[in-house]
Amino acid sequence: AERLTDVVKRDREFNADVSHELRTPLAVIRGAVELLLARPELDDKARTRLLRIQRAEQQCTDLISALLLLSRNERGHGAADVARIAEQLFDSHRTQLNGKPIALRVEGQPGQVVVDAPEAAVTVALGNLVGNAIKYTREGEVVVRLRPDAVDVIDTGPGLSAEDAARLFERGFRGSHAEHTQGGGIGLSIVRRLCALYGWRVGVVPGETRGVVATLTFSP
Repeated sequence: AERLTDVVKRDREFNADVSHELRTPLAVIRGAVELLLARPELDDKARTRLLRIQRAEQQCTDLISALLLLSRNERGHGAADVARIAEQLFDSHRTQLNGKPIALRVEGQPGQVVVDAPEAAVTVALGNLVGNAIKYTREGEVVVRLRPDAVDVIDTGPGLSAEDAARLFERGFRGSHAEHTQGGGIGLSIVRRLCALYGWRVGVVPGETRGVVATLTFSP
């Protein structure tokens, strides 16, 4: 029991130390990008690329914050506006569609669903669901639909088998449609851990005609 306690303590300390050390280079990136964006002679192409770097830095910062909460088993508090976060996530992904004919839209209004949690935690949880929906959808649309105390991420991708659905949130699992995509299969396991920490629920079911519907429920 003492050895196990020591292992858990060292694991949490390691996670906290790594997260802390990563903040410094990310702060340097953030500062450099802000200075470059302030240049009046910047052309549109360079500005677009810098904005992509800025969004990627923010995604890394949010992920670090979420991992720190998990390593400490600590519930942070806040007032995270789910509609606003969804719009920010879509703005980030629009520059990375690579010509795929996909419409991205949010059904809901700012302030409709506000969660008592840090924005970073909601961004990481919802961002993984949105990112997967966009990754596996070749054409059609990805919709974030707000409901009372919940949000659906609806796509028109290839769908999901019963076997994949049962194992989807296991660490390292990659579904049958993941052969030609990048990723280590850990994003959804982080979503599951955040749900366990905050008392949220997450699930995925087949869509009405095609694709899948991933639901993140914020009430117990």
